Amino acid sequence: MPVEAKGGRLELDGGALAYRSIGEGPLVVLTHALGPLAWGDVGRLAESCTVVVPDWEASTLDRKAQVTLAWFEPLVRAHGHEGGTLCAWSMSGPGAIFFAAEEPPALSRLILVDVAGLSPGSFSFRLRDLPHLLVMRLLGRPTRGFVRMLWRSWVWRRGLDTRELEDATLRFFRANPDAFGMPGGGDEDEDEEDETLLDELPSIAAPTLVLAGRHSEVLGPEHGRGAAERLPAGELVVFEESGHALQLEEPERFQEVLAAFVGGGTPPASPP
Repeated sequence: MPVEAKGGRLELDGGALAYRSIGEGPLVVLTHALGPLAWGDVGRLAESCTVVVPDWEASTLDRKAQVTLAWFEPLVRAHGHEGGTLCAWSMSGPGAIFFAAEEPPALSRLILVDVAGLSPGSFSFRLRDLPHLLVMRLLGRPTRGFVRMLWRSWVWRRGLDTRELEDATLRFFRANPDAFGMPGGGDEDEDEEDETLLDELPSIAAPTLVLAGRHSEVLGPEHGRGAAERLPAGELVVFEESGHALQLEEPERFQEVLAAFVGGGTPPASPP
């Protein structure tokens, strides 16, 4: 986020939620385990919206409250809004889907950014990455090399500097060894949750925007289209020059699409 963003803290049951906010207008909350780093500079979006990003590294809120989004409605109210848009990227997507299916009154709109769990996709790797995979399996947590391999696979524009994101990803997994079914984490419900994720989509009444990177191995256009068709009020926008991290690879278009949707308009169509 821009340096002008304000820091805030919200005391909740289960701990405190730290966040950063900027802008004025309709509220949009951007959520991902990496916090502000996951979204880059959102200054253009903040020209027409109030943008709030939870900062999980600075928070003490327990993992259950994070994943179930027990913080969303109090955060919306704390900013003086009756409702807001929730935008979730990647591994934050499953929690957002289950949350939205409960039809929470504070959720006005939902944006799913190349979310995990809606397709059987898997990342590619080279032979030189095999030692990192083996070490990760033995240790039960990712190595720095494994995290770099993930980001190299996820980002289509290879020139994007992901060093800060790599460091933050490694810190997150080391601090949360049970997160997202990492080896050794003991999360036995992860596969079952993924199998039922698509079944939750028809229960989401809020207008929902599905964003997918053309070159993504996590969701991609085909599975993104299938997800949008299952939603009662779903729409798909494909980012042609992106992989999984489309908000970082095509930041101007990403913010333009979000601003239009959050403001109640129609997002700009995908280029022909």
